[in-house]
Amino acid sequence: MSLTEGLAIFVGLVVGYWVVSAMMSGKATSNALRQPDVDRSQAGPLDNPDTRTQSKSWNTVLGVLPNATTVEIRAAYRQQMSQYHPDKVASLGVELRMFSERKAKEITEAYRQALHEHDAVE
Repeated sequence: MSLTEGLAIFVGLVVGYWVVSAMMSGKATSNALRQPDVDRSQAGPLDNPDTRTQSKSWNTVLGVLPNATTVEIRAAYRQQMSQYHPDKVASLGVELRMFSERKAKEITEAYRQALHEHDAVE
């Protein structure tokens, strides 16, 4: 191998590394900082607040009986949040992330209501 060939290989590796690094860091930065652009005219039923049921009781959301204990309520909350936490679906797409965020808010609100009602009874 001549000096010219070695130099060409070295330059090719450096340029290739630079191109791949620029592409990877640009993609990671743009995905982390960019807010999703959602066209509401193409929104499905999960995206439309008018089609969602706003009046679910806390025990329905958490999946427990209305007379559940505080321990049962906390366990149900943890189980639901482990299933629907937005961080679990962050890389799966905008629709799933938006659904997960809405569901997590619904679960959190139901948990707050449950604890409030449970504390009022005691």
